[in-house]
Amino acid sequence: MALRRLTNDDKTLPETVDDDDTNLSFHQKLMKNARKNAKEGKRSFKMIVFIMIFQSTTELYAFMHYIIPYMFQDYSPWTRYYMNVLIWYVVMNMLANWFCVMLYSAAYPKTKDNPYLRMEQHDTNLPDHFAARIEQASSQSGANGHCVYDMTTKEGLPWNFCDKCSMHVPFRTHHCDSCKACILKRDHHCYLVGTCIGFKNQRYWIILTFYVTINCIICGIFVFKYVCNVVWPELTSWSDLLLPLTIWRTIFRNISALHCILIMQLYIDLFFSVLAFVYFNSQMVITLEGKTLFEVAKKVPIKNTNSFNTNMKSVFGDFWGLNFLFPMTLVFRQRDDGIHWDGIKIDHNANEKDC
Repeated sequence: MALRRLTNDDKTLPETVDDDDTNLSFHQKLMKNARKNAKEGKRSFKMIVFIMIFQSTTELYAFMHYIIPYMFQDYSPWTRYYMNVLIWYVVMNMLANWFCVMLYSAAYPKTKDNPYLRMEQHDTNLPDHFAARIEQASSQSGANGHCVYDMTTKEGLPWNFCDKCSMHVPFRTHHCDSCKACILKRDHHCYLVGTCIGFKNQRYWIILTFYVTINCIICGIFVFKYVCNVVWPELTSWSDLLLPLTIWRTIFRNISALHCILIMQLYIDLFFSVLAFVYFNSQMVITLEGKTLFEVAKKVPIKNTNSFNTNMKSVFGDFWGLNFLFPMTLVFRQRDDGIHWDGIKIDHNANEKDC
């Protein structure tokens, strides 16, 4: 039996907490697991940051000074120059979209500056610029503070009330316990980047997975050939390729640091190429359908009547294909605002289809 002082975040937990969770209610177990997952997510994020920094710096160094000069030694200096430019281009696009995913928040802000925000009477500590409300349907559900309807759109999509944020949130907006905020068009919480993927940063997440896939496949092939031709003849045993033994023997100077780094890059390229490829394909499929991973997993009954091109513009903006060449945020913005959704309606026949 473990005793600890009750904090503000633990209002739902009793002062005496059992290690085996036998005396906790179902809601209390969910809250405890959410806090545990948040801590594990922070550790995973720090590890991913370290891997990204290690991989990008060491990979650029190895390619500039060893792999490209060796693999293209029979080609002209201009060919080696363009290969260096290509590697830098891929890595810079990967890092740029990675930073954009983390810096662009998809959270729905709680402020009176937002003209679509439904404010409650107890929200007196917010900036007092103007108190705007969304148009409501004159129904009892809108009066009791649990559900209002945005009548500015053709479909009149419902705004649900978030008990944790104490405010009404737009349709397709869902709360994230890890981010402690409501996320516009929430797709999923990604522990690899330490934030939620939603309306404002999904375009960067998709492009990030695309460039990680390209980078890991191309670089993995070149590193594999270099290891086979240069590193393998200098190894004493095939067990030197096993990562724990590789690091151990590098410490005792049986393997050079460069060879150890190249072997580690093989493992990293293999792992992230598969992971990024799965993420990229799944994101592209649900984007073409005009849905999110959250809506598909939770079976949210929505129906998208938009075309393929409209769905892509909703995520990437006009000329959406150019996003795969470089970030186009300032030039071509997204068509939607994350609040109003044209061509999106509630599928009232979803339950019948499941049956």
